[in-house]
Amino acid sequence: MPIKLLRKIKFTAPSGSALLHKKEVFYRDFPAKHVVSAYVFPCSDLESNQPLFNDGFPSVIFMPNPSDDVHLKRKGKTIKLKSAWVCCGVIKDTHWEIPEGLEYILVLRFKPSSFYSIFNIDPTIFRAQPVCSLQDIVDESWARRIEEMYRKDTVAERITFMSDVLSSYDESNYLPFLLQSAIDYIDERKGNTTVADVLDTLGEKVNHKWLQRNFVKYIGITPKKYISLQRFVYTYSQYDRDKSSDLFTAAITNGYYDYNHFFKDFKQYIGVAPSQYAWD
Repeated sequence: MPIKLLRKIKFTAPSGSALLHKKEVFYRDFPAKHVVSAYVFPCSDLESNQPLFNDGFPSVIFMPNPSDDVHLKRKGKTIKLKSAWVCCGVIKDTHWEIPEGLEYILVLRFKPSSFYSIFNIDPTIFRAQPVCSLQDIVDESWARRIEEMYRKDTVAERITFMSDVLSSYDESNYLPFLLQSAIDYIDERKGNTTVADVLDTLGEKVNHKWLQRNFVKYIGITPKKYISLQRFVYTYSQYDRDKSSDLFTAAITNGYYDYNHFFKDFKQYIGVAPSQYAWD
């Protein structure tokens, strides 16, 4: 999803109130077993060229109308997607050209194990194609459900429909306990850690091969890459939110070795140098 929207999610813990900021709405009526969170984000204030980013949690994005096309720029090439699209895996140098007048997007952030089970998707497909049309990777039954959702007149009706559909699935959202502990530790540290630190925290029962194998199996990426994604998005978010310190200080505080280390990640994920980026 656009990294500016993901920043708001990472630094907001909705509880009680439905409002995140102005008209941005967090929905609590999705089955918690499968969906981490659901949001309706207004897009009228977003600049057209938005870098996309994913933090390891698969996100499905629904445009307002079934006829809406999604135009991306990836390393200079144009990619056209359908109205329901997915951000998953590691996204590099990919920008969404937001159409003029777009009112909102509906975003569902899934638990990885639930996402791959419910949609019957092999996580390895996102290594080469981390942003794609949902309709192109699901079976006919899911394609029909998406069409039926779009026949609902209002956003609220579409949300209710999708919530009911997902609630009907009994697929397991199981993660091995030690893998969940590793993820929790990385998230708690906001990516300011290493694989070696994670292994030390888990103890002698877990070795590097086990951690690597289970991250790829259940999350779709390696533990080193998962750590890198968390470290980057939190560094980006901290600086973009308050700019209380310079970017170098923000990078070092969040676990980067030096500014060049952060510069390399920024160029990899966003596609431009930090000095060329349109910060808020």
